[in-house]
Order: sequence, then C-alpha cells, then structure tokens
Amino acid sequence: MLPVKIYRLAYFEEVAGILHSITENEGILVAHLGKIHLALPLDMEGHLRPLIGQTITIIHTDLPEKEYLYRVLSQEDKQFEK
Repeated sequence: MLPVKIYRLAYFEEVAGILHSITENEGILVAHLGKIHLALPLDMEGHLRPLIGQTITIIHTDLPEKEYLYRVLSQEDKQFEK
C-alpha cells in the first residue's frame, strides 16, 4: 500500500467534496475530502466532525482568526459543479 499524501492548501485555494472522515496525525487534523487528504488545524475538528458525509468546501484565507473557512454545499450549489 502506498503512503497517503497529505495536501496543504495555498492561500485562497479551495477544495470541495464529500467529507468522508477526519483523523489526527502528528499534531494536525487530516480531512479525507473527496479524493484528497487535507491538512487542517486541530481546532477545526469540532466544527467538521458533524459534517462527515456531507459535501463541503474549505478555503484557506489570509484573514486573521479565520484562516480556513468552510461551508456545506446545498443541492442548488451542487447543480453548478457539473
């Protein structure tokens, strides 16, 4: 089995997909989002855990105290992804 590559978002980079799971790995939160494993701050776990199974987006910003923003995609949003 190949080792899992953990991806870090650059500023203003966004990822969308189904949040399959979240785990802690060596002091970071790893979100299995769509087909990638995304590194996030540990303090996001409480916000993201209830969203497992839903389609979400996460964007990395340069805003103080809002470094990562996330939202649940509604059914209407998903129509525009095609």
